Amino acid sequence: MAAWLAGNALAADQDLHGTTYRPLTDVAREFGFTKSWLTAGKTMDLRSKSYALDFTVNEREMHLNYEPVAFGWPVILYDGDLWIAKRDFDKNIVPLLLPRTLPDPPALHRIVIDPGHGGKDPGGENPALKLNEKSNTLDVALRLAQILQKEGYVVTLTRKDDHFVELKERTAIANAAHGDLYISIHFNIAAEPSVSGVETWTLTPPGEPSSNRGELLPTDKVVDTGNKFDLWNAVAGYLMEWAVTKKLGVENRGLKRARYVVLTGLQMPGMLVEGGFLTNSAEGRKIATAAYRQQIAQGIADGVALYAESLEKTREAQGLAKPAGKAAAKAGP
Repeated sequence: MAAWLAGNALAADQDLHGTTYRPLTDVAREFGFTKSWLTAGKTMDLRSKSYALDFTVNEREMHLNYEPVAFGWPVILYDGDLWIAKRDFDKNIVPLLLPRTLPDPPALHRIVIDPGHGGKDPGGENPALKLNEKSNTLDVALRLAQILQKEGYVVTLTRKDDHFVELKERTAIANAAHGDLYISIHFNIAAEPSVSGVETWTLTPPGEPSSNRGELLPTDKVVDTGNKFDLWNAVAGYLMEWAVTKKLGVENRGLKRARYVVLTGLQMPGMLVEGGFLTNSAEGRKIATAAYRQQIAQGIADGVALYAESLEKTREAQGLAKPAGKAAAKAGP
């Protein structure tokens, strides 16, 4: 079903504002969802026994089981219905709702962990709490490596101590290690100190603007090596965001997209996890403790386990042989 949905235009598809859009009425029909307005002319709900999807006009995201998932293009109101870009349908809805039908499920044995910043680059800081990003990303990465190694994974770190690593060198290390999954660990800062929570970023699909801007640039049309894994990036990123926020009990800021240097050029699925805001007083104080950093590491490990489970179920559904290596599994969302 996924191949048909992603590879074919529906009769109702239309070019609107320079982008091909699909009405949610057709999406609901194809998936067998019930459709209703939560707020007439503004917010629409598609629902089944397993899924709840909410869409709001002019927003560049949907909520899948109440977790934000970024879109490249805004939801629009047209001819009495809400419409979404076909690219967002193909790259977000299909992989997240029908992961068992996705082609070429990757192996998951070698995991590359990238502790953000380091050496001369401290990353984000909170001087009042004497926090910097580079020290805390390294600490979480070392804890995560220990957890994953105990679970049977082969782990490579882009740095093991406080030294500077160029951004492109990080992905080069990952590719040289023949990684199956790349996880870059970071912490956020914001001008508004009340901002908190976790967010997960994956590489922006070609032909879409990234989540941190709305304008489509000529460079956005370039297909990166990592875009080969767009569908599996969506699955891994969504499960990671769910697992980490569940473990920490913090705000789920959603799955987002960007063409960060540390996500480009990858020859494997990859993501960047922002584990919280150093500039939020309450969250920063938690990050400063070893116990909370251990929770972050465990939350990321839980995300890896959910992704492994999804890959395993996909292979089973497609009658594919299980690849060599470790594949942990835990209960998911």
